[in-house]
Amino acid sequence: MDTNQPVGNFGGEQYALQLFEETVGRKGRSATIADAEGDLSFPKNNVFVDVSGATVLTRRALNVMNYLACSAPVEQLEFEYDVDYFKFLVNYPSRNHKHLVEALREAQKASVVVRRERPDASAGGTNPEFVSIPLVGLVGLANGRVYFRFDPAMRKLHKTYRGYTFLSLRITSNFRSTYAHALYEKLKSVEFKGSPTEWLTVEEARTWMGAHDAKFMDEFKEFRRYALTVALQQINEMSDLYVEYETRTAQGSKKVTHLRFTFREQEGAMVLSLRQTETRKTIYDTLKGEFGVGASDIQALMKDPETYTPEQIQEAIEFVRHRVANNTKKVRFPGRLFLKALKEGWTVPTAELKGQVERTAVQPVRSNVAAEGVAQEHTKALDAELRKAFERESEQGFKRYVESPAELRAELWTSFTRTHRYRALKKQLSLDPIKDAAPDTLLMSNDRLRQAFGDHVRLALDKVAKKKALAAQTSLGLA
Repeated sequence: MDTNQPVGNFGGEQYALQLFEETVGRKGRSATIADAEGDLSFPKNNVFVDVSGATVLTRRALNVMNYLACSAPVEQLEFEYDVDYFKFLVNYPSRNHKHLVEALREAQKASVVVRRERPDASAGGTNPEFVSIPLVGLVGLANGRVYFRFDPAMRKLHKTYRGYTFLSLRITSNFRSTYAHALYEKLKSVEFKGSPTEWLTVEEARTWMGAHDAKFMDEFKEFRRYALTVALQQINEMSDLYVEYETRTAQGSKKVTHLRFTFREQEGAMVLSLRQTETRKTIYDTLKGEFGVGASDIQALMKDPETYTPEQIQEAIEFVRHRVANNTKKVRFPGRLFLKALKEGWTVPTAELKGQVERTAVQPVRSNVAAEGVAQEHTKALDAELRKAFERESEQGFKRYVESPAELRAELWTSFTRTHRYRALKKQLSLDPIKDAAPDTLLMSNDRLRQAFGDHVRLALDKVAKKKALAAQTSLGLA
């Protein structure tokens, strides 16, 4: 494998900007990635995992800088982004930038230390060497923009396949404790070795959690109270890992000298919320679009989840699909049949399935597949598939723009130039400000600009077409 081949962040810059605009449009200016109905993943070099003495906001900021840099060319050292976009990714809803500025300044103090022993023939032994490289160099916040610059050595580490861990920005940006943040990333970096971890001395465990400089935690009981308990509570509540620990005492003593962590996959709040959102939307789309069930009936079902669970609803859905696929008599009103099947508790009879080939129409809820994808490691193939889908939809949007009347085309371009996505691309692509009609020649020759604009057109036109459906979903808490 070519270790110099760049690693792209899952979903990419375009997807992140789209997620930002959709969430802010739905939740308001103070919305953050915690409110998003999608996730962003990125490859983090394991060299960057061990960061000590940093607040949780600083660790979040470093992760966001890593995320924004990992898909850019290795030659690019300087980055500039809209502060609202940066705050969205960092999960910083406050309009007071004091703590954000402090976190950016603190980020400059974090560094990577590389040590090695070189043979020293003259001394007949070894010559220890080390180099310390700051994780980020120049940082700044001015005129509504966030600026940061990396050392060239850092950019090479951002773009290597060797020794990295895929992390969820939505999960890591939601930790409130620096100890939870540090332990979670450390466990993710060693997850491939399996559970439990190796036995660690208490001092090594403190180092894993970035607590080795806290002298008041020298005693294990203080370390357990202020770091371990807090970290495990937050990790188990929010993340895709459920973590516990075991201790070992010195022989003939009650003093804890070692501990190790056990962990397993789970669906914490950040994972489960995505699954629930996807499941509810999938059920709504099926009942409304496929079966023609009325909005008032759907609302009644969603308001009473104890009487009609998602599993019961899905069983009724499968019953109707089975009847539609197998009955010689056409099912004229699948919505009515669904409501009756749900009320009566009808399911697909096993006798009717004997001797039949399993039908693709009878499938588990599609959201289960999506939810499993969220929980699994985001692979390069999945990343490429998402990019292809985005490019395909963007080109369709651009085609709709070309086929639109001149007046509508001008309105679409004007609205696009007001978005964060356009401002980011204008800076990165060194575009001149254009006040009149859209530069069709430039759009045709620049793939990134055309795809971003095409996606904007698609969303803008679909928003008008789906106004009624969105209003119904909003009343049900589904949008």
